Amino acid sequence: MLKYLPLIVVCVALVPLTIWQWSMMDWVWSSNVPAQQCAYLLQTEIPNEIGDWVGVDQPVDEQVRKTAGADGYISRTYVNQETNERVTVWFIVGHFRNVARHTPNICYRNAGFTQVERANLQPFLVDDLPDSEFRTAKFRGPGPNGQVVHERVFWAWWKPEPLEEGQTADDVLIEWTSPEDPRLKYGFCRALYKLYFTSSTNEEEAPGESVCLDFAQEFLPVVDAELRKSGVVMNNEELPADHEAVFDRMKQANEKGDDEKLPEATEEESSEETTEETTEAT
Repeated sequence: MLKYLPLIVVCVALVPLTIWQWSMMDWVWSSNVPAQQCAYLLQTEIPNEIGDWVGVDQPVDEQVRKTAGADGYISRTYVNQETNERVTVWFIVGHFRNVARHTPNICYRNAGFTQVERANLQPFLVDDLPDSEFRTAKFRGPGPNGQVVHERVFWAWWKPEPLEEGQTADDVLIEWTSPEDPRLKYGFCRALYKLYFTSSTNEEEAPGESVCLDFAQEFLPVVDAELRKSGVVMNNEELPADHEAVFDRMKQANEKGDDEKLPEATEEESSEETTEETTEAT
């Protein structure tokens, strides 16, 4: 009997570990209701018009969406109606396993761009909001007409949490951060938001001079007000009754895009076409 004791001990230890592993696999790969709740919120509450900025949805290839791990997404170019300046937004939510990956310093290189400066953190300081930090880098690559273009990208994540008993949306603090290894910081969360700001730039422009920071002054307060509800909706076991229609509209809006509604770009801004195409790949 004693000779079987080690085997018995191993079996006893393996049983709970196997049960735990299967539960974790189900947790990681099964239907992700918390992310879908946040996707519904993202799609219904982030407007196309914010101050002087008017946004037009851009095409998103279905394979790009799957690779990005986006349960919900916004691919939209906002144009300032006074200055004609443009900022492309790639805003997604999904499970951490994919959303924490595919950063611009990888995707832009795969699209034929060269990173021309080291990625650094840029503070985003907006009145009445927690201070946030986005990582940023500049890239040089081929433009739509064969010319060399420069693009700057800012990227960061925010992890929503289900509200605990007694908490309200007013208790939520949205602080965008961009750690070097987001998989370590955000590991095993069901819902993770990722936000990109992208704009055309030049060789001399510093990160703090980017139009993206001006746009963020108007965009982030709107995002903050709406995404505070994430912790509320994540506690719901059922999706809203109209969720299928909302997700269908999300897909339709990005199947062909609405490029015809964009005002004509100036020569200086013509690289935005490249910006939109490259952002898709990230």
